Amino acid sequence: MTKKLIISLIIGIVIIWLLLSSINPGDIPKTIAGIPPKYLIFAFVLYTISVFLKSLRFKIILSTGIKIRNIFPIVSLYMFFANILPMRAGELSYMYLLKKEDKTPGAKSFASLVIGAVADIVIIAIAMLIIGWHLRTELVNNFSSLNFSTDRFTFRFFILIATILIMLAAAGIAVGKLSYMSVIRQKLKEIIDELKKVNFDLSLIKIILISALIIFFRFLTQWYLVRSMEVSIGVWEFSFALIFGVFFSLIPIHGPAGFGTVEAPWVLALMYLNVSKDDAIISGFALHILIMLFCIILGIYGAVSIKLLK
Repeated sequence: MTKKLIISLIIGIVIIWLLLSSINPGDIPKTIAGIPPKYLIFAFVLYTISVFLKSLRFKIILSTGIKIRNIFPIVSLYMFFANILPMRAGELSYMYLLKKEDKTPGAKSFASLVIGAVADIVIIAIAMLIIGWHLRTELVNNFSSLNFSTDRFTFRFFILIATILIMLAAAGIAVGKLSYMSVIRQKLKEIIDELKKVNFDLSLIKIILISALIIFFRFLTQWYLVRSMEVSIGVWEFSFALIFGVFFSLIPIHGPAGFGTVEAPWVLALMYLNVSKDDAIISGFALHILIMLFCIILGIYGAVSIKLLK
């Protein structure tokens, strides 16, 4: 675990250095400061709605009788840890809090995470197909327009991301040969047993619909923030970069708070679609900082609420 954390930190630092060295870092706080407070408040309300809907989805999946006023603070605190802790360690906070506050078994709480993630991936995959079809001409033609010989930043950045992915693939093959894979298989069996207990009738339809709303409000939050910045990013380019970042996040390389590794796919996707380097990098860091701020506020609320409810 320590080695993975060190590697993720190194990757994040290298990406941050490469991105910030190619722009004026002072433009990032200026961009954030230029957003009117009422826009920030409205974006926070949209984000809070998405977290509330995520809480409602977990309530339906768990089917333990837990009240929404009890699970919403747990999910709020979970969202904080999920965005702060490295390599998806935030999921452990959700499992721990559910076991501590509602006596929910670990396998059952993890199964609810899996079901929610699968529903999200299905909807995001459909959205990616729609966006990809709309941008099909740009996606095909822009590959030939990338000029690695004259744009040193583009060359270094693409090479860096490609190197990281190759290293991770090699590490994954090595991990697959370790002896403790039998332990992982045992845990997966426990999770599958819990998944079999889930009643997929009308609840499945509710889960899919709520998952669509979660993604919709998450999209609105970030699009509203991006439109509040002085950057030239169209809605289709934004959508592609956002969803590309979601798929990239499935790779467990995020360090603490994910700085660097969150911005990498965002910048990569936008630059591929001919968005200017400065707009891509500045909007990526500004958006990440603001979402982190929203998570911190909800995390404080969750911690205080859990204490008061007890």
